[in-house]
Amino acid sequence: MSSPGSIYIECPVCGEETLHQVIKGKISEKNGAISFEGVVKCSECGNVHKASIKEDKKVRVRAIISDGDRSKKTFIELYPNDRVGIDDEFMVDGQRVRIRAIETGEKRVESAPVHDIKTLWLQRYDRVKVKFSINKKDVTVSKSIFASPDEEFYIGDSLQIDRDYIVIHRIKTERGIVRKGGVQARDIVRVYGKKID
Repeated sequence: MSSPGSIYIECPVCGEETLHQVIKGKISEKNGAISFEGVVKCSECGNVHKASIKEDKKVRVRAIISDGDRSKKTFIELYPNDRVGIDDEFMVDGQRVRIRAIETGEKRVESAPVHDIKTLWLQRYDRVKVKFSINKKDVTVSKSIFASPDEEFYIGDSLQIDRDYIVIHRIKTERGIVRKGGVQARDIVRVYGKKID
């Protein structure tokens, strides 16, 4: 197994995890665990030092991924000593997902080490549904759109939903009502807007 050209590890001088150039090193595999030993150079401060890394063999964890009204059962591979928690995000088969529930035996928990997990309940998270209440003079209608979780909606923004042009005047989050500034789609409970004539 050939040695990598660079690795991310903590530098003993910088104290930060930085990219290091591998000067010399070897990789070995034993019982599914992969080890690296060698000499590396920090790209931040130039410090040259010995490095030793060991990664455990990944384990398969049962997962249920929901995408709107549909769900699919699958298995994902994670490191057994890693700890995961509700709302953690990662990639599965090129798709961004977020943890919605963690099942360990008979109960659900907020976080757990991977080796204790029986089932992970995941939600597709490359897009989220943003709900709108649109005031059209005497009537208020509900609509929704899909947006990237990181997309921001600002008070005073105007946008088109279906055939209506609206202006945002309030945004409800789990923490309360926002009347100034912006909110990421992931944090929105509902957006309130008025139809522009």
